[in-house]
Amino acid sequence: MTLVLLVSLSFAALYGGPLLHARSTPGRALVKTAAVASLAAGAFALGGPGLLVAALALSSLGDWFLAGEGEPRFLSGLVSFLAAHLALIALFWSFGMAPAEALRAPWRLAAALAGVGLGLAMLVWLWPSLGPMRTAVAVYTAAIVAMVVSALLLGAHWLAIPGAFAFAVSDSCLAAGKFRPRAGWLAERALPAAVWWLYWLAQAMIFGAFVWG
Repeated sequence: MTLVLLVSLSFAALYGGPLLHARSTPGRALVKTAAVASLAAGAFALGGPGLLVAALALSSLGDWFLAGEGEPRFLSGLVSFLAAHLALIALFWSFGMAPAEALRAPWRLAAALAGVGLGLAMLVWLWPSLGPMRTAVAVYTAAIVAMVVSALLLGAHWLAIPGAFAFAVSDSCLAAGKFRPRAGWLAERALPAAVWWLYWLAQAMIFGAFVWG
């Protein structure tokens, strides 16, 4: 497992460092894709759950699409990540406790309410800028929120809980940069770095939760 994480981190650092703001090329796309594809391959080789392998593989496919430019690639990436979120929801439900039992813990209930509230707030904030993408983004937001709430059912695989929240925050940052773009260093340099590193950390934690945990 340690070797898998080191390989993945190496690709992540290469993409998240010198290649993050480079022009789009097939080589850059391959490096970005390899960061999570290596986790998917590692999860498969180490006997991880099939739904985990599927979620990681679908996420890496989404990375491939989003590494390029243009609306068709963005939409393909959106579909890939939507499928990844659905796989994670199924994974978390498979290994989680019953909702009634999980929500007896006040912190889980509070976190679930916070996840729903933040998802709705983000959608409301983005809504005026979404145009014809409104339905697609609303469906995707619902999937993200469902994924986060589903993670709160987990007990032994608890590391996936902060992973799910990091995934949601990364997606929110990506949406902000896509639909509510701003000029300046924070928006143009810091925000893409936050999107990438929160995303990779999320995938690494979810991987670790079910392969190591």
